[in-house]
Amino acid sequence: MTLAAPPSARRFATDSRAAAGIELAIGTVALLAVAMVCFDLYSLVRLGTASARSAVTMADYISRERAPDGEQVAALGQFLYETEFKSPADLVFVISAARGPVDGAAPTVLWVDDTLRIGDQVTTEELATTVCAQDGERRWGTDLFGLIAEGEIVIVAEVCARPRREGSLSGRLVGGDFYRLHMLPAREREQGPARPLYPTET
Repeated sequence: MTLAAPPSARRFATDSRAAAGIELAIGTVALLAVAMVCFDLYSLVRLGTASARSAVTMADYISRERAPDGEQVAALGQFLYETEFKSPADLVFVISAARGPVDGAAPTVLWVDDTLRIGDQVTTEELATTVCAQDGERRWGTDLFGLIAEGEIVIVAEVCARPRREGSLSGRLVGGDFYRLHMLPAREREQGPARPLYPTET
């Protein structure tokens, strides 16, 4: 004995509107998924651009000062974070001074400051000790030291940033950490800026 399908089920199976509704639902989900991924990619591009601009601004500010005030440096870093970075991120600024070769000697790093960190303490510590340290060591060894004139003092500003999950529509960003670097000669060739002194260090 065979059971006949109810009339309503037969009508649903032969109704083209049901198939169109299923296709519309699948298409809508796919479009939303693509839109979310595109938004996340755009956020990553914007984060990379913000990192680069922030490195330029910080290097320019430090290069003009003989004794940079740590409080003002921290305020500048916070301002850059709030105005440039439109997506939530953890951020580390690493500021350094280096002198070009003198009398055939190798270029030397005068000081390094990675005090300026914005965001989660554990994440920024990881950024400072891994991303900035590893990328910075590689870039300093190959790209920068060969560009410093003899006896010239330069300021190098590095920005390491990691996007946070809450800034992502899809729940998982498509990229990883960002590292950007900018170098400028100090305004005073013979005596460059001192390391910034922060209020907690006084």
